[in-house]
Amino acid sequence: MKVLLITPSSQQVVGFRKNLIEMLQAEKHDVAVLTFDDQYKDTIQERSIAFYCVPDHNRSVNPLYVLSLKSKCYHIIKQVNPGIVFTFMLKPNTFGVLAAKKAGVKKIFSMVEGAGDVFVHNSFKWNVIRSVVCHLYKSSFRHCQSVFFLNQDDRKEFIARGLVKAEQCHVLHGIGVDLEKYAYRPVKNHNTFLMVARMIKAKGVFEYCQCARTVKQKYPDVIFNYLGPEGTVTVADIRQYIEDGSINYLGTTDDVRPYYENCFVCVLPSYYREGLPASIMEANAVGRPILANNTVGSRDAVVDGQTGFLVDNSHLAEKAVWFLEHPEEAEKMGRNARKFAEENFDQLEINKQILDIISS
Repeated sequence: MKVLLITPSSQQVVGFRKNLIEMLQAEKHDVAVLTFDDQYKDTIQERSIAFYCVPDHNRSVNPLYVLSLKSKCYHIIKQVNPGIVFTFMLKPNTFGVLAAKKAGVKKIFSMVEGAGDVFVHNSFKWNVIRSVVCHLYKSSFRHCQSVFFLNQDDRKEFIARGLVKAEQCHVLHGIGVDLEKYAYRPVKNHNTFLMVARMIKAKGVFEYCQCARTVKQKYPDVIFNYLGPEGTVTVADIRQYIEDGSINYLGTTDDVRPYYENCFVCVLPSYYREGLPASIMEANAVGRPILANNTVGSRDAVVDGQTGFLVDNSHLAEKAVWFLEHPEEAEKMGRNARKFAEENFDQLEINKQILDIISS
């Protein structure tokens, strides 16, 4: 059967979707992808995956723009003529699903990888946006055979808002992690913290910087590294913390593993509506404990007191100091984290669950 995956980023195809696509191909499915950029077009096509692109770098909800995007997706879906369409993220989960339904696709599946900032902010502007997005979700998901969620909180909220029916929902333990690629590594040092995230305010960028500044007043030799691209927050916005030595900004990388291996604790002070954070799953697999804000998504990925700590962000510095002062207990948490990853985040097992559902 021909399967079309619709996802915003071509990078996600070669990263997060790689294992799922390989499993689909092993089952003799003909896989095509539709993305909103062509950055990794050559890499994707080298893997015998048909590639289609609808250029989109626009966050607009202008009705004319929305109709144009849906129309472009529809024409590609008609051209591909897939038996299954599987969508990921907001725009594919709405416009992509509606286009697939219009194109006559019988089996449509979607994955909600976190509710995102639409469900975080409460200003008048965001209330209007949320109303529009909820209408789109409700209109789209009624055409889906199944909708996958990465945490229970999002599933409950979408059901409570009437956006999806309970019987459509399946909760996965994240998108999973390649446990061989992210192998366990012993701790090299006991003084390095790491945050891996796009620089978005709701990810807790400033909370991490302030935590670093506070902890270094007591332990000046401690290292707080930050790895991730600029977003709504830029390097200029955190310049004061870089210049006074509170944090080291490491930029971006195509391979995050050496940075996990070099750290002692991975920190994610996000108050964003996470799905199930990849940085937590990856750090767990490498054997690193987590210090995270007790929020949607993160609380499904951390066993408080066993694989790390879930805290209010006002206690980040306090718990960071605890790790520094209890290195043996912290290493035990890291070993627990690896075991937890093996039991819950195995990408192969998670993708088998997905494959069983969409192939039934």
